[in-house]
Amino acid sequence: MYKYMAYGLGIQSAMPLPELPISKTAPTEITIDCQSIDWQPPQCAETPRYWHIEGESAYFYWKYGGKFLVKGGRKIVVDPIPNLEEDYIIRQPILGPLLGMILHQRNYLILHASGVKIGDRACLFLGVKGQGKSTMAATLYGRGHQMMVDDVAAVSFDNSGNPILLPGFPQIKLWPDSVKSALGDTPESFSKIHPLVEKRARPTFDGFFSKPLSLHRIYILQIGSNLGIKQLNPQEAIKELIGNSYIAMTLGDKFSQLNNVAQHFCQSASLVNKVKICSLERPRSLDLLPEVARLVEADLNQEPFLTMAS
Repeated sequence: MYKYMAYGLGIQSAMPLPELPISKTAPTEITIDCQSIDWQPPQCAETPRYWHIEGESAYFYWKYGGKFLVKGGRKIVVDPIPNLEEDYIIRQPILGPLLGMILHQRNYLILHASGVKIGDRACLFLGVKGQGKSTMAATLYGRGHQMMVDDVAAVSFDNSGNPILLPGFPQIKLWPDSVKSALGDTPESFSKIHPLVEKRARPTFDGFFSKPLSLHRIYILQIGSNLGIKQLNPQEAIKELIGNSYIAMTLGDKFSQLNNVAQHFCQSASLVNKVKICSLERPRSLDLLPEVARLVEADLNQEPFLTMAS
């Protein structure tokens, strides 16, 4: 058995997960086992991915990997397809939708976002696919700030209702041009996330913040003609949070079948009341990344709230 830490939780796994930091002393809160799953997706399922919700259990089928079960916020079961040669094909869903689901079952608010520690504050970047969440976080990481999470962001709330960003695991996924522009690295130095996909898995062990941290700002990335930050009103903010809910995006219309859907919307409303949620507009240009990063740094490091436009 292998023992790791992610999202502040001890993980005991029957298979190696080299993307996760090793932790031999943390108490086990999540187990990952390999065994047969007594469930079959319907033959009429037309897509290569299929979810089935049944009480506290979430079944997942991936044509290229096998069957998976996420249960009660504590257990992931992996039933791979026969003769699967590459274990990275199994690690992809484990470190993405399956971890996201188990965190949702543990009553965390899960957002499709990337997060960074700047000073003593955490911030998140949200946005639809292709808006540059990971690239923006990587740019700040390359400027000396600490990486906290990429893609699957988990937010908890303390006894006073204040939001806390949990540290994910030290890896960020980037397209080759972002590897060069955001970090100044050579893309060929890092593994592809899949042999047929050019996106690279860039480890961030050397600058990873591994403790929960107060969440102070959420930036909604938008492409536009100007460079500026503007605070959203509550109605706009809640719409963006719901639109960037990782589990809702993953499950689609099956999201309503989960047991804790009501709590998810209450947590989103609480987040709007506790955190400044802003639009971050900038032109689509990798050359502007340093300027955008400086704008974010200035915004987080000063009060009252900064609004700029060029």
